[in-house]
Amino acid sequence: MLSKQPRHGSSRSFTLLEMILVLALLCTIAIFIFDGYFSVVQAGAVTTGADLVNDTLTEGRASAVAQNTTVEVRLYEVLRDSGPSPVYGALQLHWLKADGTTPAVGVAAVLPTLVAIDATAVHSPLIAANTQVATPDAGDRRLDSNTRVFHFLPDGSTDLSPATNWFLTIRAATQSDPAHFPADWASVAVDPATGRTQIYRP
Repeated sequence: MLSKQPRHGSSRSFTLLEMILVLALLCTIAIFIFDGYFSVVQAGAVTTGADLVNDTLTEGRASAVAQNTTVEVRLYEVLRDSGPSPVYGALQLHWLKADGTTPAVGVAAVLPTLVAIDATAVHSPLIAANTQVATPDAGDRRLDSNTRVFHFLPDGSTDLSPATNWFLTIRAATQSDPAHFPADWASVAVDPATGRTQIYRP
């Protein structure tokens, strides 16, 4: 009498096509996760950039009042790895002393590499509609003909025209200056009469 052989569970291996489909599904999921993560990082950089600009301008106003001296705000173009053209991405405060010297109040504030200051007239009048010329300063290597400036006066006000709404818009550095507001942005407004600043974040 023949004994029955024990029956083993049947096994089945994945085919090449099934493995490719699984890998494609995993790649798609990874792309969605990365896009979501990058959007969060980008939004954080916009907020950080707006806070940096706002804090620097607030410091400029406070320094002008505390030192009873005019403070010049310089907005610089900088080169970024994300593109061949320079973008406005740094600002620095300088005292305008009675003896003609222009010492820096502190180090230049440089925006995160993911963001830049938009240079179009609709989004950043402080750059596009500002025709003031910087005070000559041989020690400031960033200073050039594209530098935009304005001043906080000893009483805390500015030398900006009260007839214009003055503000800067921070946007993604990878996006060219658009005709409409970018998807993710923040603006820092300056009251010309009081010198006080305010952040607008959608």
